[in-house]
Amino acid sequence: MLPNLITIGAQKCGTSALHYYLSFHPEVRMSTPKELNFFIKKRNWEQGQEWYESHFGPDGDVAPDVKVHGESSPNYTAFPHFKGVARRMHETVPEAKLIYLVRDPVDRIVSQFMHNWTKRRRSIKRQGIAATVLEPGTTYVPRSCYWMQLEKFLKFYPESSVLVLAQNDLRDERVETLEKVFRFLGVEAGFYDKRYERLRHQTQKKERKTRVAQVGERLPPAVWSRLEDRVTVMESLERPVVTDRLRDDLAAALKDDIDRFRMWTGRDFADWSI
Repeated sequence: MLPNLITIGAQKCGTSALHYYLSFHPEVRMSTPKELNFFIKKRNWEQGQEWYESHFGPDGDVAPDVKVHGESSPNYTAFPHFKGVARRMHETVPEAKLIYLVRDPVDRIVSQFMHNWTKRRRSIKRQGIAATVLEPGTTYVPRSCYWMQLEKFLKFYPESSVLVLAQNDLRDERVETLEKVFRFLGVEAGFYDKRYERLRHQTQKKERKTRVAQVGERLPPAVWSRLEDRVTVMESLERPVVTDRLRDDLAAALKDDIDRFRMWTGRDFADWSI
């Protein structure tokens, strides 16, 4: 069985939260794991369609009330780092509906930087945020070129098959936004689950701290003493300073694209910095 819903990104814009919330709807089944990255040639394309279908269950294993099968892979909107994604996707699932989440493009870049900082702390810290995000060949700026990314898919999919959401839609008007998503997917729009009241990433952060404490209790003191400093650093990361010069440089790189994105969506995104 192939999916008929794909959340295509953008990275650090709430795709994990949406995947989580959608999974509770009785007519929706979301993949495990969340990010299959199937349509990326450098990732899982060579695994083949049978591998992809295995994440959605054989026809006989699907509950009759399930209408939507979906996955969420933010790397699908990382052109030009990953090319040909939209074409491969349309060749495989031409009738799929696509959801694209976005946020303030500068905030998204900062969030991506922080995410990568936790994984490659020494090199990124030494280089700094400005040099890192503006370095040619990285994905920081391209992932925030929302129109450039979306345009790749609009060459293959009709506008009616694409839903754009802002991250704060899901954060500030969650029930109303999920109702909009359910209507878009053609499932019961009035469905509600009390777990929709949970802010996904805040919950994850609390759970992570609990697990870290539990690990510390089980490790020998000599071992934990060497690890605790690293854990403390990771938990106390501060938002890097986005200087006026860096903001100007990012605005110059992103403004034309964001203007076109605003025009296509019909939304002004008045709270964005660009």
